[in-house]
Amino acid sequence: MTLVLVCTVPAALVAAGAVYEDYLLRKERVFESAVTTARNLVSEVERELHGIEAGLRVLATADDLAHGDMPSFHRRAEDALRLQNVDSYILIDPDGMQVINTNRPFGATPVRSAIPRDTQQLAIQQRRTAISGLFHTAIGNELTLAVSVPVEIGGSVPYTLNAGIRPQRISEILQRHQLDVGWVAAALDANAVIVGRSRDENRYVGQSAVGSLAEAVRTRGEGTLLSETKEGIPVLTAFSHSADSHWAVAVGAPIATLSAELRRSMLIVIAAGAAIILGGLLLAYWLARTIERSVTALIAPAVALGSGGEIEVPRTRFRETVALGDALTHASHMLIKTQELAYHDPLTSLSNRLLFRELALHALAAAERNTRPVALLALDLDHFKHVNDTNGHGLGDLVLRIASDRMRATLRSADIVARFGGDEFVILLEDTSSEQAMRVAEDLIRVLSAPYPAVLSPVGASVGIAMYPRDALDLDTLLELADAALYAAKAAGRGRAQHAPPAPAGARGREPH
Repeated sequence: MTLVLVCTVPAALVAAGAVYEDYLLRKERVFESAVTTARNLVSEVERELHGIEAGLRVLATADDLAHGDMPSFHRRAEDALRLQNVDSYILIDPDGMQVINTNRPFGATPVRSAIPRDTQQLAIQQRRTAISGLFHTAIGNELTLAVSVPVEIGGSVPYTLNAGIRPQRISEILQRHQLDVGWVAAALDANAVIVGRSRDENRYVGQSAVGSLAEAVRTRGEGTLLSETKEGIPVLTAFSHSADSHWAVAVGAPIATLSAELRRSMLIVIAAGAAIILGGLLLAYWLARTIERSVTALIAPAVALGSGGEIEVPRTRFRETVALGDALTHASHMLIKTQELAYHDPLTSLSNRLLFRELALHALAAAERNTRPVALLALDLDHFKHVNDTNGHGLGDLVLRIASDRMRATLRSADIVARFGGDEFVILLEDTSSEQAMRVAEDLIRVLSAPYPAVLSPVGASVGIAMYPRDALDLDTLLELADAALYAAKAAGRGRAQHAPPAPAGARGREPH
């Protein structure tokens, strides 16, 4: 009896501690899941706004706008409206008067724009994109928000071009994400006003978030708190901010639902623990010596793991010690692999060939699942060898670092750029059409052709483009096609981008699994 008690009490204490630790871990996972959901929703909203911004910037550089041909530009804006997730395009002069509004016929009497003046001034004075909070439109008095970009003509900014977006479009972005039952998501502007909601948006859009959440999003970049929904339901709220604006997305998970799930999980853990302890007591004496031998056999491999070499793990008869031995073997392999691999180029801090391949294969697999196009760009610096030969490798290295910084500044944060060696770079653009890839390539050529400090000879860039799935289905073939297109661009005179020629039937490579 005493032996049973001696075995039972420590085991029970350990089990109780393990159960409590498991409870804390499960609770932490709930918090992490809510924060991850908020981050994902922020990314989706950002992606939509970036697409709208890109469309605005293309429109803002239209020739008919630069030449003052407003009737033609009005028609162009109406055509673009059908391709973008926006409700209107509005051209506004510095006095705040609407020059063009796609919701009105061209030539209608000008009216003063209701877009907040500070949004317009930010776009004009700082010559960058500005996003407003909610406001009531001058025509129709509807709640709307605006994305504004400056229109630069001849070095001045005579207009801003604005996209009007109704809150329903923001709500639709949130609703595309499959939230758990009872969960609710809301997008908040810089003033913590609700600009979109995954449910009941017509009721709550335009209202301020509940006080505790409003205070949190104004003072913290990301986090969790206990609060209530606008309906008064107690929730665990997680929020995250956009990286390039003051917007935030908050996700609320009902506390009652979370508590019930935790209690159910804990009961399962407790029951399983009790059964294991009981079975362990029945088998304790017989197994003690055998377990000891199995564990002792793993001591030498565990000690050898510290030397960094490959280890040999003897086979044992217990599942737990087998799993531990497998873990030691796996750790040994991972340690060796980690020591052998370097994932970034030491000169430019860009991804190297190995990391690029891993990321690119993952991106192609995601593109296959989501049936989205991917562009792969092969880029070389033109005349870089001349810089090295005439100025030395020190200045050549500086050019490579500056070129890398320019590429990072030009590309999206989600784009993958790697240095393969010398002046050879490879870029992967997810969810990018052939036309968009060509625009990105031209932007890269433009920024890379700008002068470099202390370099007198010109440096430029040539780009070859291959498209998934149009040109090929596997990474290696895409790289080959992009390389071939790059050499064709160089042969055609450098300083240009060229698409890979269409692949022959049946020659697009294998699926990217």
